[in-house]
Amino acid sequence: MNKLPKVTIAMAVYKPKLEFFRQQLESVNEQDYGNIHLLIWNDSPREFCCEKFVSQYITKIPYRILDNGKNNGVTRAFAHLTEAAEGKYIAYCDQDDIWMPNKISVTVNFLEVHPECSCCHCECQLIDDHNHVVREHYYPAPLEVINDIKYQKNTFLVKSWNIGCAMTMPIPIAKAALPFPYMVFHDQWLEMFALTKGNFYYMQESLLQHRIHGTNNSQTLHGVETKADYYRLKLDKERNFFAFLKKRLTYWKEYQKVGMWIKARVSYVQNPGIGTFFHMCRFIRIRPGVTIFELMMPLIPEWMFSRTLNIIRQEVRKFGIR
Repeated sequence: MNKLPKVTIAMAVYKPKLEFFRQQLESVNEQDYGNIHLLIWNDSPREFCCEKFVSQYITKIPYRILDNGKNNGVTRAFAHLTEAAEGKYIAYCDQDDIWMPNKISVTVNFLEVHPECSCCHCECQLIDDHNHVVREHYYPAPLEVINDIKYQKNTFLVKSWNIGCAMTMPIPIAKAALPFPYMVFHDQWLEMFALTKGNFYYMQESLLQHRIHGTNNSQTLHGVETKADYYRLKLDKERNFFAFLKKRLTYWKEYQKVGMWIKARVSYVQNPGIGTFFHMCRFIRIRPGVTIFELMMPLIPEWMFSRTLNIIRQEVRKFGIR
């Protein structure tokens, strides 16, 4: 057992639905790997007594529960977990998925065979609230496509579809990514940062069932209800995130055209008109759907905007992406 690399499973918990949480804990407890430590961040310590519940289902592996007495949000919660992680690898974990018993063992074997790998992502099924499989595969393209670094760099900034619960990486690399930017979820930043330290690999093995439901923290346009919300929670964050990348990513210059796209979108919001409209159209190939949607936003009444958001969420939720 001691010869196996130590793995920290980093799980963030916030007001969990107990049935889903139980299934996740049980699947972690039944891992067939012999050197695991479960590290839990309770991000709702005033509303949920985590220790009493966890102790019922985590009986085979050591665990520790942390909190700082307040709600930090998902990105900061995982940042705290990353800072506290010990061992060789960190496996990020949600509170409501179901892991296959060999998730850690297969992943660690992959990382040991590929020392050049700075982060790996396993395949997974998508399930609903009743554990019914709604999608058999998560990857949007064949492995030879998504494992191409040019594809990854072109994808990770403009559209993150990776999920943290499927990601495992060497702890030194994860710690080097601290502090995490508050503007995006932890997994998007980690996948981008990983490309500065080695290769980001997608594995062919399906090792977990990822639950898709209406309360997922990573759901599309989370927290957005009005146009003002959209500009504040999406567009402003993208602009701030790009500024952050210029300071932290060695390859940020490859995203200069994306930066111009973001700047054009901000200009259109601040001064919608013929000039800013056509200037924004120049970058439509970067994200056609997003660009067209934002070009139409000034023409959409507020009530119709809310209904449109609901339709977008319903459609995107079918594919399990954000």
